Amino acid sequence: MADTQTRRSATDLQSANASSSTTLAPRQRPTPLWGRSRNQTQAQADSGRPQRGSRLTSFWKALIITSFVINIVLLTVVLLLVGFIFQWRQQIASTAVQGQGFAADNVAELRSIVAGLQGATIRTTIPLDQPLPLKDAGVVVPVDQQTTVTLVEPVPLQLSGADIDLGNGNRLRANNIRLTLPAGTPLRIALKMDIPLDDVTIPVRLNVPVEIPLKDTELGPQFQRLGWLVDRLVGPLAPVLGLDPIPPAPPAPRYQPSQQP
Repeated sequence: MADTQTRRSATDLQSANASSSTTLAPRQRPTPLWGRSRNQTQAQADSGRPQRGSRLTSFWKALIITSFVINIVLLTVVLLLVGFIFQWRQQIASTAVQGQGFAADNVAELRSIVAGLQGATIRTTIPLDQPLPLKDAGVVVPVDQQTTVTLVEPVPLQLSGADIDLGNGNRLRANNIRLTLPAGTPLRIALKMDIPLDDVTIPVRLNVPVEIPLKDTELGPQFQRLGWLVDRLVGPLAPVLGLDPIPPAPPAPRYQPSQQP
């Protein structure tokens, strides 16, 4: 009977321990859906990769073959290009020399044209053929000189206290005498007067020679800027084209974009 009680107490103790362990054990949380999908995706990706020692899939085989073919094509093109250059090296060198000479000649010609424009002078003759009215201009011509005039018609004269030399020692003195000077008689006179030219129109007909240096006009600074622009563009290429060293030009002004309203 004592043994029976002992067995029952041991059995009860084991049951109590089992129930207490069940009560104290933490509950296992269920795996969320997003965790499951991530794990499944990672598993699928790992399954798609070729494992070491396993056979390659069709995709990787096609990728390797394509890369190999592309490399062969590129190598073939490079070899053909090298062979073409080696075969036509003389013609290519001659063409390069001719192109260099062509560029150098044209650049030198361009710089010469710009320099010629900067030092050019306009020489021409301007014909003038137009009337020049002097009305209301206040132009007055003073006259003060002695001259000889010729009568164009008979001129009657009435003189007082005249002394006339009749020739051969004969003289005629009279207090009042009337004479008529025939046409064509020359007379020595003194002119002293001011002649107004208000009603005069002067016809101007002449050729005026003109010489205008362009550097003294508004085009001078523009031609100078054009020369600087050409020097800035050609300066770095002068050693390559075989030109003389070009002096450095002032830097170009900074471009300012226009602000539209």
